[in-house]
Amino acid sequence: MQSLDLNNPDTRQALLIKRLEVGKTLVARRISDELSVSLDTIRRDFIALEKQGVLKRVKGGAIPVAKPLSPVVDRLREVPDWLVKAEVVFQDLLSEHPSLFLDGGTSVLFFARHLPVGYGGLVITPSPLIASILLEKRIETLLVGGTLRPLGGIATGAEAIRTLSRSRADMAVLGTCGLDPDFGLSADDPEEAAVKQIMAENADRVVVLAPADKLDEKSAHQVIPCADMDVLITSASPDMTTVYDAFEIEVHHV
Repeated sequence: MQSLDLNNPDTRQALLIKRLEVGKTLVARRISDELSVSLDTIRRDFIALEKQGVLKRVKGGAIPVAKPLSPVVDRLREVPDWLVKAEVVFQDLLSEHPSLFLDGGTSVLFFARHLPVGYGGLVITPSPLIASILLEKRIETLLVGGTLRPLGGIATGAEAIRTLSRSRADMAVLGTCGLDPDFGLSADDPEEAAVKQIMAENADRVVVLAPADKLDEKSAHQVIPCADMDVLITSASPDMTTVYDAFEIEVHHV
């Protein structure tokens, strides 16, 4: 730190942005002591960065702002490399061929691609993209109908909610827009949040797939609180997930 000009607001703010980019929560008093600048100086930095849209001020500090997702069709070429390391975890979860609710999005799409051909459990999904993959794998699938939303590429609305409310599954596998210990699992789209919520409510276990950059972030619409999660599969380091121990969530670091 001594080689940096910490009296320069651009230098301080660049340092803070780097911490935000890895999902860190900023505690004003701690940063003030670490950088040997006044608490008012750090607060002014927070205000400037909030105007830039890179953080949200909260009592005592600031949190990263979740970046809105692009439509799922624009993300199909993305390969979630961190989930490649989760294949053994997937095998354990699927060893007894549970029935599944599968959400949309690239992470759950990757999960679907790793279901074995002829998988013995019924899969219920509002995602036509995932349903097409399961068709090729000769897996029994119920495709939920409704109005397609572009972000996650899933069916939403009254028809989707009605179908899902009359269905149940052993396990729901959900993607993540944001995951925060206080706000829980969240989504950018309110209609998609409602569909994810009903799948979670009607499943015996809820599995959440969350890369490190989605932890400690809040999207606009809550899906479920952390207390309703059972399994978290994440690329985050163990120190980033310690806060979730209080919810008795089974965490797999990959």
